[in-house]
Amino acid sequence: MTLDGFLSFLALFIAFYAIVSPVTRLRAQLHLAVQIPLALLAVSLVLYFEFFSLLGQPCRLPNAGACGWLVFPKDGSFTPPQAAFLVVFIWMILAWGLNFLLKPGPRSLVTIGKIVQALLYEHRFAELLDFIRPHLGLIETVAERRLGRQKVHDWVADADWLRRQRIRTFKPVGSEEDEPEQLRAVYGKRMYEAFRRRIRWMRHIVPAGHKAQVGAENIARMLLRSEELRNFLVTMRPDALPDLMAIKLQLRFDFSDKVLRDLIADSGSKLYQEIEHNQNLAAKGGYAIPDENVLLRFLFGDAEVAHKLGAWKPVGDAVINTIRAGVKSGYAAYLNDRADNFDDERWRDMTFVGIRYFDIMVTEAMRQGVPYHMWLFYLPLFVTELEEIYDTSGQNIDSIAEFPTRNARLIYEIVDVLGNWVRNITHLDKASPHAAISNDGEFSSGSIPADAAVALGNAMVTVALSDRIGDTFAGYLHDCVLSDISSLPRAGLEGRMRATLIRTIVAGGNRYPHARYGERLKTFVAMADHVLRGSVKDYTDALEAAFPEPRRCK
Repeated sequence: MTLDGFLSFLALFIAFYAIVSPVTRLRAQLHLAVQIPLALLAVSLVLYFEFFSLLGQPCRLPNAGACGWLVFPKDGSFTPPQAAFLVVFIWMILAWGLNFLLKPGPRSLVTIGKIVQALLYEHRFAELLDFIRPHLGLIETVAERRLGRQKVHDWVADADWLRRQRIRTFKPVGSEEDEPEQLRAVYGKRMYEAFRRRIRWMRHIVPAGHKAQVGAENIARMLLRSEELRNFLVTMRPDALPDLMAIKLQLRFDFSDKVLRDLIADSGSKLYQEIEHNQNLAAKGGYAIPDENVLLRFLFGDAEVAHKLGAWKPVGDAVINTIRAGVKSGYAAYLNDRADNFDDERWRDMTFVGIRYFDIMVTEAMRQGVPYHMWLFYLPLFVTELEEIYDTSGQNIDSIAEFPTRNARLIYEIVDVLGNWVRNITHLDKASPHAAISNDGEFSSGSIPADAAVALGNAMVTVALSDRIGDTFAGYLHDCVLSDISSLPRAGLEGRMRATLIRTIVAGGNRYPHARYGERLKTFVAMADHVLRGSVKDYTDALEAAFPEPRRCK
């Protein structure tokens, strides 16, 4: 390689660096500490060989055999320009291999932070996502002090002392047979603590990694608190949202709340699209969530994720606030119009999509055995808000139709979903925490079918005592509840669920309304089909027992 050839190579290298993707150039900056010394060494050798005639020195080693490898043969079979070409070739291979094999470590977080800050300032969000997503695991690990050297330092420094302390509580006195084992455990713990105290001086030797931790926390803070980045993610790159929502830092909770709030507020968001295309059922009463539904897959593929994030609150609050503001925004007038075209419009309606969102979330939590009710009690609150704006006095409203208005259709959807959750008891294994149905009259706080029965009773109180919802539609909703009762067998686990559902409907959930509620239920029973009424005699008997007819004076 001549000097002109080497200069041409540098020109080609600069041109190649200019045309590669911006993300590739950003990632190359993470390895400059290795690449720059390698480049300086290679360039120095190339220049030495190019000017060998001026700079070349004779071999002065005493070993003649070694000198044979360090001098150029006199016959010209291997020349300095050829050596320069070989150096460039090896340099290219090493540079590419190091860039491919080297992974960023804690020391790279300073550089990563500067790059993230620059990209955020310049609003280059697409490049930022492509650059940062492969490094989110490192950021989370370092910020949570789960790196190996951080764990060693914390163990030596006894940084987890508070976490290892146990709150003293009164414990029952064990048998005499247990005392030797307890004494051995106490003795072993004392020896362990004494050993920890003796080696605590090593905390001054083992690197603490606090600087890297601060750098990782700053990067996570910039990512999760940037309003502009969040808006870009919600509208343009929702596929990247799960990666940021999965960062196990405290900041993710506020970030997730805002993301879900933004998604449910935009009827054209990916959340609406995924819910619309996620109606296929799976085994045991669950939903089949395909991989392309990245948001639903992240939240409900493992429903424990939704539980930890409190994924019900931003969506539930957004629906309630939208209904409450419906009079001023015109949403109330829209809901109180005819429901003729609602099947075509429902997947862009926030309340309807919110109901489906809760249906997928609660159903998956029940199927997977997550021991929590996932705040399904938002649904009777939806009914309360919808009842507040319920109005069938508009023109062309058929008050005796199955669904007089869109509002009526939404209330029916809620009652139907609550009934489905109750009936899903038939798909549960006996070992499921949601199969814990008791007959002692106590309402469970973790069994979804039992809590759904309570919520259904709460919704029924709102419907039955409403002065806005007419008897025809209210009786229709009551018939839906009777169908739920009728579909449950009278024996076994389903039988206990049937008894619980009857008890909660009669008691009005946990609201315990006055006698007028019982009178309204009796009216709806009288309006029901005689075959349906005959299949729920245990319900009518319980209703009569709870609200007996007053005795008339003779």
